[in-house]
Amino acid sequence: MQSSPAEERLVIDRFLAGDPEAIHTVDRWIDAVLREDFQSLRQEWEDLKQEIRSRVVRNFGRGAFNGHSTLRTYVHRIARNAAIDFSRLAYRRHEVGVDLPEPKLTGTALQAARLGILPNKELLERILGELSEGERVLLRLVFELHYSYQEVARELGIPEGTVKSRMSRCKDRVLRLREELEAMK
Repeated sequence: MQSSPAEERLVIDRFLAGDPEAIHTVDRWIDAVLREDFQSLRQEWEDLKQEIRSRVVRNFGRGAFNGHSTLRTYVHRIARNAAIDFSRLAYRRHEVGVDLPEPKLTGTALQAARLGILPNKELLERILGELSEGERVLLRLVFELHYSYQEVARELGIPEGTVKSRMSRCKDRVLRLREELEAMK
C-alpha cells in the first residue's frame, strides 16, 4: 500500500516527536531488513538497531528524505547500509585487528567471487600479478579487509569519489584481464 507524501511526512514528524506508533512502524521496517538479510548478526541486533535508529533520526532531522522512494524503502536502505558497515567493523575487530597488515594480495576465491569473476586459483594469481600495487592494495582493502569506500579513502588519504572511480576501473580491468587470459588458453 502506497502512502502519500503528506502521510510519509506525518510519520517522519511523529517519529521525531517520539510518537510510539511512528517509532513502532519504523522499528518494524528495521526488523524486517535484519530478519531478511542479517541473521548472522543476530546477537548484535540491539546495538545495530540503535545505530540504525540514530541514522534514521539524523537523516529525518536534516530533511534528507526527498520522496524519490517510499519512506519504507528509505528506512530499509539506511538499515541495510548500517548493517553492512556494522558487519565490516565487526569483521575487522574480530579477525584483522587494529593495524593494517602488509599489502600483499595473494588472491582468494572469496575475493574473486565478490568481483564476480570466479576464476580458478591459477588464473586468479595471474590476474592479480598483472595489476599494479595500488590496484592490489585497493582490492585487498575492499574485498579482503572489508573496508567501506569511506574507510579506504581515509586510509589512503584520497577523496571517496576517487576511491569509487578507481574501484570501478579496477573491476573493469580485472574482468578484461580475465577475458584476455582465458582466450590465451
